[in-house]
Amino acid sequence: MKTKHKPVRKLIVFGCGPHFLNRYLDVLLEYRDTIEVMLIVDLKCREMKIRCALDEKGLKPRAYLFLDEQYRNYPDSDEIYSLLSAIPEAHQADAVIVSTEPKAHKVYALWAAENGLNVFMDKPITAPYSSNAENLMVDFAELLTASRKTNSRFVISCERRMQFGYRYVEKFLTEFMSSFQIPITSMHVHFGGGWWVIPSEMLNLENHPLKYGYGVLFYSGYHYLDLVARFALYNKKIQDIDLLKPHVKTMVVRQKALAEALPFTTYSHALKKEDKSQDQIARQLSDYGELDFSVIGNYSQGIQHRMFFSMDLMETTLTGRIMPDSIPSDGRIRQEIVNIHLGHFCSISIVSNSFRKLTESDTIPEDFSITIATHPMFTRRGGRLCYESTAKIYHS
Repeated sequence: MKTKHKPVRKLIVFGCGPHFLNRYLDVLLEYRDTIEVMLIVDLKCREMKIRCALDEKGLKPRAYLFLDEQYRNYPDSDEIYSLLSAIPEAHQADAVIVSTEPKAHKVYALWAAENGLNVFMDKPITAPYSSNAENLMVDFAELLTASRKTNSRFVISCERRMQFGYRYVEKFLTEFMSSFQIPITSMHVHFGGGWWVIPSEMLNLENHPLKYGYGVLFYSGYHYLDLVARFALYNKKIQDIDLLKPHVKTMVVRQKALAEALPFTTYSHALKKEDKSQDQIARQLSDYGELDFSVIGNYSQGIQHRMFFSMDLMETTLTGRIMPDSIPSDGRIRQEIVNIHLGHFCSISIVSNSFRKLTESDTIPEDFSITIATHPMFTRRGGRLCYESTAKIYHS
């Protein structure tokens, strides 16, 4: 039996950067009559920007805690716990939003879990130094243990789970797979982020940084890792499948490798400026986070194959960023293609992109269409494929 959690009434926000201000602030303003922000925690270097942004929107937290620069990377848990314990408003909260950079997630999430507070947290869950799978699993297990002791609830922000189109596909798959007992046999994802950041910018970038060793997998790519795992879970209702240990092979492209394939001097004509120093900088960034990532793999049960999958997660794709008077987050053009196959009997194609940003307003809805085709034996339209496109439904 699921535990019923009380509604959130008093909230702490850890990390009030661009992501929070662009994504979460407006939501909190909608619920300002029922949810009170008790405390905002961030770095001192951002104090004025945060205060101005919240004042402009009319959000008035009860208290602020602005930390020294030493707390930016992997803050010490004992020191953070001591600072929070001295703030009365921190003891009145019933939930937190953790929206810091991933490397600082753990200390705040663990403090919240140990104090019985519900947690809404950006992906990824954590990003420990040298983020290998073992360290990530250790952090996950520690947070899970703490949350179970206090009945703290964790929600990780994986936006594709709540997106209208994917919920439509999940509803169809639930009905189709339940009715005919046909599993998903393969799934293929292509993501293009269109994020253009030049080598010299990477050296000091703190919003979606690469200098800490992680890249597209912990940013936009995380949504698609979650998406593949989520759809694979549907197979468990039909057949035994080990979802914890997929077999995978990977290929990674970092800035140094990209500079070898696409030297920055290639851009000289377009930028009308030659900058040979960029390629020199790029050659020094071999340990920076990945820009592009590809994986092929399969889920199995023992030695028996169950489901094949592949993912191409690329930041090095078409961008709308205009140099030089722009910042790395400008002009991103997103591309997304997802194909799901249930043997010979059903294929689903999801195509989404923001190409219209190149010629129209940056605020227009992105193109998003879903096509579902099933074998005639599973429809009443015998003699041809059942074909359904939801593009019009979605945009209406």
